[in-house]
Amino acid sequence: AAYVQDQSEQLVADTDEFVAAYLAGDDDAARALYAPTRMHWERIEPVAESFGDLDPKLDLREADLEEGQEWTGWHRIEKDLWPPADYTALTAEERTTVADLLVADTAELNTRVQDLTFTADQLGNGAKELLDEVATGKVTGEEEFWSHTDLWDFQANVDGARVMFESLQPVVEQEDAELATELDTRFTELQTLLDRYQKGDGWVLYTDLTPAQVKELAAAVDALGEPLSHLTATVVL
Repeated sequence: AAYVQDQSEQLVADTDEFVAAYLAGDDDAARALYAPTRMHWERIEPVAESFGDLDPKLDLREADLEEGQEWTGWHRIEKDLWPPADYTALTAEERTTVADLLVADTAELNTRVQDLTFTADQLGNGAKELLDEVATGKVTGEEEFWSHTDLWDFQANVDGARVMFESLQPVVEQEDAELATELDTRFTELQTLLDRYQKGDGWVLYTDLTPAQVKELAAAVDALGEPLSHLTATVVL
């Protein structure tokens, strides 16, 4: 709970800084802040997604829009900062509208997580959900369609999953020492592989990866995902 609250509070602070740059028209600064700020969201994504009214307002991708649905949140601004050739930029008024909503919805998320507590099964399931997010969105390049900053999200999802596992690790070691060892090994292997793509304070863009490198990352995610799927059953006695 303390980890979730800390990440949420950092998300609020960094979102305020990101939005200030965006509204000031300093797109270079906003682009630089985009991925690092979103890492706080990605580390606690299963918790954020549990609020069904807030999650689509904050994190809906354009490809997932339903007919007539208003598009707001991070990815709406992402497209405005990394526009395709045929894109019509948001007006100053439209920027203010989406930015103010992002700030307000993020603040509401932070308010809601302050009193949360978590059970062992929620932690186990949350760890698996975070890795599933990597497998279905980050390692495919679908999440950050315009900015291609998927590896920042990838790292953040792995961070969150590892924290959840480590919260349960003493019980796992007691109930299934072999599983605990395998999970620790697989997390380390995945992190070692991901570290290869670090660049400065961040990572290379998804579009810089070769198909072989993407395949290697996907295989490492799958190698962790299989033992991680046994985590909840091991700790819920």
